[in-house]
Amino acid sequence: MMKRFIVPEWVLEHNFFYDPSNLSKERIEIIRKGLEKFGTETPNVSIVIPAYNEEASLLRALSSFSRMATKHKAELIVVNNNSNDRTQEILEVCAVKTVFAQRQGISYARQAGLEAAKGKYILSADADSIYPVYWIDTLVEPLMNKDEVSCPYGTYSFIPSSGNSRVSLGFYEMMAEAFFKIKRKQRECVNVMGFNFAFRKEDAFKVGGYSHNLQRNRTGRSEDGWMAYQLMKVGKLCRVDDLKGRAWTSDRRLMADGSLAKAFQNRAKKELKRLSLYFNSRYAVHSE
Repeated sequence: MMKRFIVPEWVLEHNFFYDPSNLSKERIEIIRKGLEKFGTETPNVSIVIPAYNEEASLLRALSSFSRMATKHKAELIVVNNNSNDRTQEILEVCAVKTVFAQRQGISYARQAGLEAAKGKYILSADADSIYPVYWIDTLVEPLMNKDEVSCPYGTYSFIPSSGNSRVSLGFYEMMAEAFFKIKRKQRECVNVMGFNFAFRKEDAFKVGGYSHNLQRNRTGRSEDGWMAYQLMKVGKLCRVDDLKGRAWTSDRRLMADGSLAKAFQNRAKKELKRLSLYFNSRYAVHSE
């Protein structure tokens, strides 16, 4: 229980401060060498990361990938979605495979990565998140061992920024997960987060790829939730509770509301309005 309120040592190792305009040559060399494992031309796993102006966090994400251990031949693709900061410079010094998405928007970036990917299995990640050592194998395993599974998705915790505490974030996550358990009955697809899920490339194309019309799709404005919803047409969703598949992500999504308290208040209001839908199979994922 207490572990819920503490940032693990392995996360702290990657959550270092750096100046994008003056990168440590020693650190870059270590990360670059660790990322060499993703240089295969014949991967069976493709990790896709969209990036728009991520100079302040990208190196931490790459650092976590440089430490990963996997039994799979894997490639790492970062999709640069018109960044105008030092995102591309960081990708180049770390020798990361880059794809450029000219149309602005995360759905276009994820789709560009999907189309460029060579692997049978696609893992979706984000540039502001830190991943555990065995994340790749943990997310891919359900796809390999269970034909009926079309979309495994992992859990997550927030990395506290200045002014936030891990204790308060831990309580927030506990409340959020209580809603997740309710939503799994009828609307599990909205639990799927773009920075921590996987699917077969073949299935993704079979259901039409990522939606770019996010205002009108039936899961709201979420390209990840929409993809998960579509993948339910060809298989089942599978929540991966193993800590080896738990991503640690920036709390900036919450801070966009102004404060953690405000973020909780806004989300609680939204979920309470939808509560009746979670128990009504007639509505499943068709209403917002």
